[in-house]
Amino acid sequence: MNYLATVLNKTWLTPNVFQLSIERPESFTYQIGQALEISLHKDTEFLKAPFTITSIYENDKDLQFIIKVYPEHNGITVALSKLKVNDTILITDAWDSFAYKGKGVFIAAGSGITPFIPILRFLKEKNKIEGHKLIYANRTERDIILKYELETILGNSFDNLLSRDHLSKYGFGRVDYDFLSDTIDSTHQYFYVCGPKPFLESINKALLKLGVNKNLIQLIY
Repeated sequence: MNYLATVLNKTWLTPNVFQLSIERPESFTYQIGQALEISLHKDTEFLKAPFTITSIYENDKDLQFIIKVYPEHNGITVALSKLKVNDTILITDAWDSFAYKGKGVFIAAGSGITPFIPILRFLKEKNKIEGHKLIYANRTERDIILKYELETILGNSFDNLLSRDHLSKYGFGRVDYDFLSDTIDSTHQYFYVCGPKPFLESINKALLKLGVNKNLIQLIY
C-alpha cells in the first residue's frame, strides 16, 4: 500500500547526509528497525529507493530518515535533498530490514549506521544498552553521523576508526582482522554489520577467521 506524506523538516547532519522528517500517515504503522520505500517524481522520471525509519515511536506524528546524498548518481537521494517543507512524497508499508536478536557488536561504515540508530536509541531509553558495542568506520571526523548522540548513548563502547584523518582524536586506519582481534572481547555474541558490499565481505571474512559462528553474523545490505 502507498501513502502520501508531507515533508515537515530537513536538517543537514554532515556535508552530505541529512535527516528528513515527514508527517506520518494516520493509518501507517511500523516497528523499530523497519524500512520502507520512498518514491517521488523528478521531471519525467519516477524515482524510488528503500530507507530505514530512524524514529522509534509508531504513535509519533512524524517519521524520520537519515539519507546520504550521492551527487554522482543524480538520483533519488539528490531529489530528496532538494525537498522543501510541505512538499509531498509517496511511502510504502514498512518491512523488516534486519532482525535484532540480542546483545552484541554493531559494525558500520558510513551511512551503514542508519539501520542501527533506532535500535540503539531504543536500547538506551529502556536502559538496555549495556553489553552492546559500536564500531563505526568513516573517512574523516566530519563524516561521523550523529557523533555526539552516539557518544552519549554508548560512552566508551563506541569505537570510531577513520581512514583519511590521522589528526583526529579518533583511531586511524581500517576495520580489519587485526583491529577486530584487538577490539572484540568475545566471539560468542551477535554481530550486526552494515555498509558497502566490499566492507560487508571483508568484515564477514575477518569475523569468521576470528572464530565467530556464521549464525551469529548478520549482514545488512
